[in-house]
Amino acid sequence: MDSIIKTGVGVMILNQGKILLGHRSSKRKDTGGIFEPDTWTLPGGKQEYSETVFDTAIREIKEETNLDISQLEVFSVSDDFQADRHFVTIEVIANHYSGELRVMEPIKEDEWKWFSFDELPENLYSPSKKFIEKYLNKRKEEKI
Repeated sequence: MDSIIKTGVGVMILNQGKILLGHRSSKRKDTGGIFEPDTWTLPGGKQEYSETVFDTAIREIKEETNLDISQLEVFSVSDDFQADRHFVTIEVIANHYSGELRVMEPIKEDEWKWFSFDELPENLYSPSKKFIEKYLNKRKEEKI
């Protein structure tokens, strides 16, 4: 892969104390992102040329889950690395969604499921895990 930094957008959809995670298919092909099949991930994807961060979030969520999201805010930014790739991941929170949840790209994510923060699966996609941990740490700090 070329020595180019790419931009990804991860989206945490909040729903009454739960978040939406998708199971990355074990048959998933490497599409150039951080490649970790058979893990649970927040929805999101690569930003396209001339697309804003929020446009990317809205498009990717619709493509992957069939949901429409709104009330978006940038939460944080992370660097995500593998041996041959570097992504800057912009972490976005969606405070509202509508529509019927569906698996839209089964070769990529074969299941979508709502998880409470205290019952998350162990095999989290590493960029999603960082985002969730930062979010939980911030919530803990705000309670102090």
